[in-house]
Amino acid sequence: MGIPANMPRRKKSSGEHEKPLDAFAKNRRRGRPPKISHSGVIGRAENYRIMLAQVWPRLRGPLLTAENKTEDVIRAFENYAQSCAQDFVPRLAGDILEVIHEPKFPKRAVPQVNYLADSLAGRPNVEPRTSRDICTKERAKEHAKSPHRILRKEFYIVCSCAYKGPAENDACPKCGAEISRLPEILWGTMFS
Repeated sequence: MGIPANMPRRKKSSGEHEKPLDAFAKNRRRGRPPKISHSGVIGRAENYRIMLAQVWPRLRGPLLTAENKTEDVIRAFENYAQSCAQDFVPRLAGDILEVIHEPKFPKRAVPQVNYLADSLAGRPNVEPRTSRDICTKERAKEHAKSPHRILRKEFYIVCSCAYKGPAENDACPKCGAEISRLPEILWGTMFS
């Protein structure tokens, strides 16, 4: 009638588990993982812009008159843009047809080249609209970078010739002794 004298004791938790439940949580980003690298899309878009700009005067008419057949697109590239046909057709023929029939496809030649190149740069991994968005964001990042650059870096030095002050051209202005480089600093040989 009462509580038994030999009750099992609770095990104290150490606070840390031997194996964490989610070992990769620190390295994960929120949201859906990207299907393609943005630098690859913008690089491909720039290449497509250069290629299409060279052949667009000849290719524009036959390509824009292509009806709802991918064969018309393939034929237009093979007849009027042989130099870049292997990059676009037959792999991107359906996508080209889809992009040139979009309601927002530009009317002037240069914007048409840019729109088509940006739309096709992410295919087949992402949709044409997403590809254009990626290109727009990456170009905005490049445009936001400072146009300025570092002209000279300075070190405050204490030289064995008794000079104390800023270095000029990575050397002592009084005696010309050069500043030691990173490997010497890392291995500690300059202080021994």
